[in-house]
Amino acid sequence: MIWRKLKLLWPPQRRAQEREMREELESLAGMATRGELGNLTLAAENARQTWSWTWLDGILADFRYAFRALRNQPGFVAVAVISLALGIGANSAVFSFADALLLRPLPVSSPSEVLTVSNATPGNPGEGMSYPDYLDLREKNHSFAGLVAYRLIPLGASSTTSEPPQMRLGILVSDNYFGALGVAPAYGRTFLPEEANANGNPVAIFAYDYWKNQYQSDASVVGRSLRLNGVAFTIIGVAPVSFTGLDRFVRPSIYVPLSTWRRLDGADDPLENRARHELTVKGRLHPDASRESAQAELSTLAQNLEAAYPKTNHNRRAAVRTEMETRILQTPRQVGLITTMMGLVGLVLIIACSNVASLLLARARARSREIAVRLAIGASRLRLVRQLMTESLIVALLGGAVGVLVAYGGIAFLGTLNVPSDIPFVLGVQLDTRVMLFSLLAALASCLFFGLAPAFQTVRADLVPALKSGGEAISTRRRLLGRNALVVGQIAFAMVLLVATGMFLDAFRKMLTIQPSFRTDHLISMEVNPSVRHYSPEHTYDFYRSLADRTRSLAGVRSVAMAESIPLSPTQTTLAVVPEGYQFPKGQEKVTVFGGVFDDSYFNTMNVEILRGRAFTASDRMGTPLVAIVNDQFAKTYWPNQNAIGKLLRLERADSPAAEVVGVAKTGPYLIVNESPAPYVYLPYEQRRRTRMTLIVQSHGDPSALATSLRNVVHKLDANLPIYNLRTVASLYENRATGTWLTYLQMIAAMGFIGLILATAGLYGLISYSVSRRTAEIGVRIAIGASRTDVLRLVLRQGIILATAGIAIGGILVAALTPAVAANFLGVGTFNLSNYVMVPAILLAISAAASYLPARRAARLDPIRALRCE
Repeated sequence: MIWRKLKLLWPPQRRAQEREMREELESLAGMATRGELGNLTLAAENARQTWSWTWLDGILADFRYAFRALRNQPGFVAVAVISLALGIGANSAVFSFADALLLRPLPVSSPSEVLTVSNATPGNPGEGMSYPDYLDLREKNHSFAGLVAYRLIPLGASSTTSEPPQMRLGILVSDNYFGALGVAPAYGRTFLPEEANANGNPVAIFAYDYWKNQYQSDASVVGRSLRLNGVAFTIIGVAPVSFTGLDRFVRPSIYVPLSTWRRLDGADDPLENRARHELTVKGRLHPDASRESAQAELSTLAQNLEAAYPKTNHNRRAAVRTEMETRILQTPRQVGLITTMMGLVGLVLIIACSNVASLLLARARARSREIAVRLAIGASRLRLVRQLMTESLIVALLGGAVGVLVAYGGIAFLGTLNVPSDIPFVLGVQLDTRVMLFSLLAALASCLFFGLAPAFQTVRADLVPALKSGGEAISTRRRLLGRNALVVGQIAFAMVLLVATGMFLDAFRKMLTIQPSFRTDHLISMEVNPSVRHYSPEHTYDFYRSLADRTRSLAGVRSVAMAESIPLSPTQTTLAVVPEGYQFPKGQEKVTVFGGVFDDSYFNTMNVEILRGRAFTASDRMGTPLVAIVNDQFAKTYWPNQNAIGKLLRLERADSPAAEVVGVAKTGPYLIVNESPAPYVYLPYEQRRRTRMTLIVQSHGDPSALATSLRNVVHKLDANLPIYNLRTVASLYENRATGTWLTYLQMIAAMGFIGLILATAGLYGLISYSVSRRTAEIGVRIAIGASRTDVLRLVLRQGIILATAGIAIGGILVAALTPAVAANFLGVGTFNLSNYVMVPAILLAISAAASYLPARRAARLDPIRALRCE
C-alpha cells in the first residue's frame, strides 16, 4: 500500500495511470450512447481534477516535511543561508550596477521597438544629426511609426523677471517626442503638432522629479508661466514618474519644443543649418518593417541627401542601431567593466554554492538510515530526489531573501558614486523589480548548482549497509572526493579574487603617486553661460573680458584664465579635425579628438608645459592667421617622426581654413587620471570664441575663500546670470582621481574578502568532517604509540595538500584571466610579483589556521573513548 501511494506521487506514474484511464474511457465511449458519453466525459474530468489535487497535495507535503527537517537543524540552515546570502546579495548589487550602466531598457512602452538612427561620418559614428536632415528622414521614410529628435541644453529658469534664474538642464524635443515614445503625461498634455512652429507660443513640460521637488507636486502648476533664458513659457504638463528621459545618466528637468531652439540659444538659426549635427534621433519601428529594411531605406535616403547637399552631408552614412548597440558605441569600456565585475562576483556565488553543497554532502551521512528506510518501503529514488531538492529550494529562497538585504547595502554603497558637476548626473543604481527578479533567478540557479548533485548522491545508497547499525550508505571515499574537489575549487576561485584585489590595490596605489600634468593647488574654477540671457556674440565677448578684468582686481588673485573645459571635468569637449598629410582609412576623412578653446593666460595659470614652440599670445586675435597647439600624443599619432611645429590643422573638413601648429604641449589626463595618452588640440579663444566658458582663478592663499567674491563679480555684471560648477580644482582632481576608483577597489576587495571567508569555512568544514570520520583510526594510531604531534601533522597535511592544489589551479586561472581584467580597467597591470607571492602565502597561512583547529581536536582524542564510541 505504501509503495503504491509513493509511486502515485511522482508525475510519470500519474501520467501513465491517466493515460490508461483515458484509453479505457475512449474504448467505452465507442459503445456508449450520447448521454453515456457525456457522463463518461464528466467522470474523466473529475478524475483529472483528482489527480491534479493529488499532485498539489504531494508538493505541499514535500514542503511541510522539508520545513520540519530543516527546523531540526538550525546550524546547517544558518550557515547555508548566510553563505548564499553573501553570494546572491553581491551578485544582485553588481547586477544593479550593470543594469544602470548598460542593460536597463528605455522607460517607454515597448522599448525593444525603439531604435537609434544616425547619419554620421565613418570617423565619428556617434555624431548627431542636423534638424533639416531629421525632417527629411522623418517625412520620407516608411519604416518608422515615428522618428523623434532631442538635444540637451542648459536653461536659466525663473518664475518672474525679478527672480534670479537657477541653472537647470533642459531638453529640446520634437513635437512628436512623447506620442511616438508612448509616454502619457501625469498631468496636462503633451506637445501639439502646431507647436513645432518656431513663431508659436512657447510651451514646456516639467519632469516629474523637478515638479515634485520645486513645486511640491502642485497640480495647479499646469497653465502657469515660467521664464527660461529670459523667454516666457507656458507650462502645459508634467511627465509621468516612470519616464526619466532617454539618457542613462542625465535627468532633464524641463522639456521644451525644438522650435524654441533659437529663442533659447540666441545664436544663428539651428533649425535651418544642416552643418549643426547636434540632435540625437530615435525611432519606433513600424510593425510591418524590420531593422534590415529600415537600414536599407535610410541608407538610400542618406545617399539622396549627400547628393543634394554635398557640402554638409558628404560621406555621411545612415545607421540603425539597437539601444544596446548604441550604448556600447558610446561607452565601449563599460562593457569590459561590467563583464569583469559580473565575472568576479559570479565566482563569489560559485564559492558560496560549493560551500552549501559541501554541507549537504556531510549532511547526507546523517540521513543515510532515513533514506535507506524510505527506499526499503518502496519510495522511488526520483521521489526522494524531489524531496531533497525541495529542502534545497527552501534554503536557496531563504538565502535569496536575506541576499536582498545584502544587495540593498551594496546598492546604497554604489549610490555614493557621484560626478562632480552641478548638472544632475544620475547613475540610477536601485533596488527595483529587475534586481529582485535577478535575485530570485540567482537563488533558483544556486539551488540547482548546490542541491542536485548531493541529492542524487544521497539516494544512491546501498540499502543493506545503511540499515545495519553504524553502516555507511554512501561510500565515504566517494563523498570525500566530492568534497575535496569542492574545497579545491573554492580555494582556486578565492585566489583569483584575491589576485584581482591585489591588482586593483596596486593600480590604486600607483594612481595616488601620479603627478598631474597641470596645477591643482591654489585654483578655483567657475562656469557661466551668457547664452541663457540671450547675449549677442559681441555682448558675450565683452562680458567675459569684463569678468576677467574685474576678477584680476580682486584681493588675493594671482592670475586669471579662461577655458572651454578644464582637465578631468566630466563635460569635456571634442573637435573634429583633419591633420595635414595624414592618410585616413578608406571612407574616413576626419578624426574626433579631445580639444577646446583657451585664452592666452591658460598655460601659465594651469602650469601646462609647452614642450616645443610657444603658447598663445595676445597677438593671436581675430583677423590674424589661425593658430593651434597640439599635445605631444597628437604629434606622435598623426605626425610621427616629424616636427609638428608649422604643420596645418583643419576643423571639420579638408577644405576649411587651416590653423598652423605653433606649439606642442605636454600630454596629460583629460577625462580620467589613469587614461591612456590621448590626442588633444588647443585653439585660441580670440579666434574661436565660445558662449560657454570656464573661469580659472589662481589665488595667493586658500582658493575657496574667493568663492563669494567671484559670485559678487558675476552678479554685478548681470544679477540674473546663473553660476554653476563653482569649485576648487583640487577637489575636482581628488574626486576624479580617487573617488570612483576607490569605490571600485572597495567592491573588488569586498568580493575577495567574502570569497576568502567562504573558502576558509569550506576547508574548515571538510577537515572537521574528515576528523569525525577517522575518529577510530586516530584512536588506534594514538593507542599504538603515535604522538600528538604526529596526529597534528597528519591532519594539517590534508588541509595543506588541498590548499596547495587549489592554489595551483588558481594560478592557472589567474594567468588566463588577468590580461582580460587589465584590458578592461585602465592602469591595472597584468603582472605584479608581490601579488603572486603574497596571495598564495596568505591562502596557505589561512588554510593552515583553518586546519589547525580540527587537527588540535584530533590530537587531544582519548583513544579509549574513541575506540569505545566506534
